Amino acid sequence: MRGRSSFALRAATASAVVMLVLSLLGSGWGWLRAEAALRQQLDLALAAEAEGFLREYEDFGLRGLAGAVEAYSRRRGPLFVALLAPDGRTIAGRMPAAPPALRGFANLPGTGERPSLRVLGGTLASGATLLVAADLTPVDRAASALAWTPPIAGGAAALLALLLGFIAAARMEGRLAGATSAALGVMEGDLTRRLPLSGRGDEFDRLTATFNTLLGRIEALMVAQRQVTDDIAHDLRSPLSRLRQLLEGGLAAARDPARDADVMARALEELDSVLASFASLLRIARAESGVLRQGFAPLDLSALITDCAEIFTPVAEEGGRVMTCDITPGVTLEGDAALLRQAVVNLIENALVHGGTHVVLRVKPGPVIEVEDDGPGIPESEREAVTRRFHRLDRSRSTPGTGLGLALVAAAARAHGGALILESGASGHGLRARLELHTAAR
Repeated sequence: MRGRSSFALRAATASAVVMLVLSLLGSGWGWLRAEAALRQQLDLALAAEAEGFLREYEDFGLRGLAGAVEAYSRRRGPLFVALLAPDGRTIAGRMPAAPPALRGFANLPGTGERPSLRVLGGTLASGATLLVAADLTPVDRAASALAWTPPIAGGAAALLALLLGFIAAARMEGRLAGATSAALGVMEGDLTRRLPLSGRGDEFDRLTATFNTLLGRIEALMVAQRQVTDDIAHDLRSPLSRLRQLLEGGLAAARDPARDADVMARALEELDSVLASFASLLRIARAESGVLRQGFAPLDLSALITDCAEIFTPVAEEGGRVMTCDITPGVTLEGDAALLRQAVVNLIENALVHGGTHVVLRVKPGPVIEVEDDGPGIPESEREAVTRRFHRLDRSRSTPGTGLGLALVAAAARAHGGALILESGASGHGLRARLELHTAAR
């Protein structure tokens, strides 16, 4: 395992160092606080004991105090008590060496034979000195014991953090190794590879699922790109070949203005067909790239479809067809007006060219756009295929067209967060093309 480059191990090591530093700082602070608290309690105990001896002195005088001190010393109480004469001579009690003129609290350092003492001293009215002292050794031991608790706990936590860091680093490296292998496979061209999931549903699985979705999208785009390339090479070869044959034939023949003009006119028709195909491909590519979303703006969908209906109603009448409209007013959304207009135009033109005698144009809240005809319709097995680029039904190959109309409609629907749904008409015959739009409908 490459420990130095493992993020989990570096994080665990950093956490362990921080824990140790904080535990040492806490140890010092805890020792100071514990010692201060314990000495405060010790001072209170010394003061309380001295208060009791002073009451003995007030009630029974110096002789009574000496008796009380001597009796306490014989009992070997937890404190040292001594009554000293003005010249430093011990009158009663026991006390390691202490200065006779001690007033208030003081610390007396210990020697090899004498412990460190906390002493409270005071001079009585008779000139004698009363000393009450306690051994500081238990206080220092208690403070030290409390002070060592944080480093011990911190050291244990640091070791545990390092152990968990090693375990996490090993597991993470194992999971990342699988992800790296899959990514290298994708880089080498295997777009079917996916990152492995552990099945635990954790954040790594969620991230992996997102990347797998991304890889699936990339695979679909690459497949679509190859399909488009193949379709362009296949479907544009014919008009370009016809154009070349037409021009070669015109050049090989003797010059005849009328025939040359006819050749040029037919050549222009072929070029217009090729250019129309490329223009449709560009519009589809722009719709599928998501670039158009940046320019989406609020638009009145009902008014846009009404304009299309006003243009194509006379066209339908000239062709001996009837076009009726059922447009709900006030349907709005945020979208690209030009792209939606082109999509609706394609649906209407398909219905007029390949449908029956009656075409119905509807706009419903949702928003939903429907174009329905009573023609032969599209077999259910072909409905998905006709939305692909350059795909045309056999019966439609004799009519003008590029096979890109419904592909553009489907791309426009996806660009607006919706879908193109092809189904049979209300009577079970014909075709109903329903364009569902879900982008910021209001």
